[in-house]
Amino acid sequence: MGTVELDEATHAMVRFAARVFGVSEAEVIARFVGEYADRESAPPPPRPASDPWEPVPVYGAYDGTRVDGVYLPATRRLTVTGDPLPGSRFKSPSGAARAVVVALNPGRSAAQTNGWRFWRLVATDERLEVLR
Repeated sequence: MGTVELDEATHAMVRFAARVFGVSEAEVIARFVGEYADRESAPPPPRPASDPWEPVPVYGAYDGTRVDGVYLPATRRLTVTGDPLPGSRFKSPSGAARAVVVALNPGRSAAQTNGWRFWRLVATDERLEVLR
């Protein structure tokens, strides 16, 4: 088996991804490399439905915790469907992201949290801002 050397900052990101997705650090790297190798020859993944009333599944990750939600393009509102705020509805993705950050880390100010960058599309792993 070969080895890969990573700087500390990159290794910290790999450890974080491994915790978030519940896989080994080696699996994070294998998936990442496999994903980009496959993208070279594959067509781009389909975007969520263009119907603005069709809910779009999203997720965010903070402090090692994945939080699921649903974004409704027609109203630009986001509902958190998973812990720590299941069923909570917000007028904006940023409001939802700020609430999640404060719920998971009460001592942190979330005033500058950008929900368009915090939330990602489940279907494509793109940032929510692609639907803006």
